[in-house]
Amino acid sequence: MALINRRQFGRRIAFAAAALYSRPVTAVARAGRVAGSVAQQSSPLDTVAIRKLASVITGHVVTSESQEYESARLVFNRAFDQRPALIVRCAGVSDVARVLDFAQNHALPLAVRGGGHNRAGFGVCDGGVVLDLSGMNRVEVDAVKLVARAEPGSLVRDMDQATQRFGLATTMGGCPTVGIAGLTLGGGEGLLMSKYGAACDNLISAQLVTVDGRQVEASHNSNPDLFWAIRGGGGNFGVVTALEYRLHPVTNVLAGTLTYRPGRIAELLQAFIKFVTAAPDEMNVVGEVLPSEQGARFHMLVCHCGEPRQGADLLKPLRALKPQEDKIRVASYLETQLTINPYTPVAHFQTNLFLPKLTAAVVETIATASNNAPPNTRVFIVPLYGAVTRVGLRDTAFILRQPGYELDIMGRWVTPTERSGAVQWVKDLRDKLQPFARGVYANQLGETSEELVRAAYGSSYARLAEIKRQYDPKNVLRLNQNIKPA
Repeated sequence: MALINRRQFGRRIAFAAAALYSRPVTAVARAGRVAGSVAQQSSPLDTVAIRKLASVITGHVVTSESQEYESARLVFNRAFDQRPALIVRCAGVSDVARVLDFAQNHALPLAVRGGGHNRAGFGVCDGGVVLDLSGMNRVEVDAVKLVARAEPGSLVRDMDQATQRFGLATTMGGCPTVGIAGLTLGGGEGLLMSKYGAACDNLISAQLVTVDGRQVEASHNSNPDLFWAIRGGGGNFGVVTALEYRLHPVTNVLAGTLTYRPGRIAELLQAFIKFVTAAPDEMNVVGEVLPSEQGARFHMLVCHCGEPRQGADLLKPLRALKPQEDKIRVASYLETQLTINPYTPVAHFQTNLFLPKLTAAVVETIATASNNAPPNTRVFIVPLYGAVTRVGLRDTAFILRQPGYELDIMGRWVTPTERSGAVQWVKDLRDKLQPFARGVYANQLGETSEELVRAAYGSSYARLAEIKRQYDPKNVLRLNQNIKPA
């Protein structure tokens, strides 16, 4: 698939000129897409401006006239069918600064995309500019210092492949194609978090370009307030161009899935809760409730990063429940990450809740809803315990530090007729569980509102708003779970 570089752009632009001049590109505001968005008055974007941008960057510009435009604008959540004016695939820090400047000078909405997995589709926008970081995906490992340095377009699989060559790893998400930057900035849950904390807890430093073009470092020693904010506060404060992580020795793990016969959801959820309560840091387990023609099934994803024999002993209570399928085995951590939770791009709606406890009423609510669920729905239950809960509430902007359960409730659809039923089921279950909830995980929200943003950041919100005012006073970076400047 060919991309446009500066030389090629000059040859191709003549063919696009008539189309662009006859129907100028302007910013489009989609009502209700992003809570608090302000419609902008934008000037027509003509070929001169596009040509000038292409001439000063080392990356690539993709326009609506480009052959690769249709595939380049797609994001993981196919529910979002946005048509940006430009997609700029940045090759370095200077490109990022120039794209930030370009979008502001032309009063265009700006979307920042790493892996493109944002549940709410924030990696793309209508009529604006997509700052695409996917080409900046190098990962370097210092096996002596136990440090990895990664560019912001790196995916989970890029990080895992680079670090596993040395028998090392750090907490990353469970889907191999998730972008590590968005994952980390929002907190970063993963299979190793009970042993080594969230992804943001392993962040040593980051390099950012702010909306005014400055290059800044965020760490405990440099701009510590900013460093606090980007560990949980999302992409509200600048565009990250490099991330440095702490690594840990991780080679083989005991991992895989257990699937049980349908019709036992309440019983299995209670057993799951009991298992989690006694689990050591080395044992990570996630529950999943899935519909089937025979009734709702319970599915567990297990990863034990300690001694395999000890892990097998710990799993005896789960195996005593007679799973229909037992796919747990010793494998490399890399193989586990690539295979344990495979998901392909599909249209979906997802929401999220954090529950301190799975009470009997919660269990009954989930079981009842799942028994009446449409196809292609799920409830993903992520327990929080161990190292991720031992970080102080005020140490980072990521506030999910209390032991409990993060629930991702999702409905997927293949045809438009399936959409309303899937979305309504998700919302109905969310509303029934809301009285038991104490917050949300921003990375897993497929929608946004002022109420949800405040729930995601909780007691950190006021401080985050002050830091937002310092680094992005005009709220240029607002296509996210947006923190408004104080």
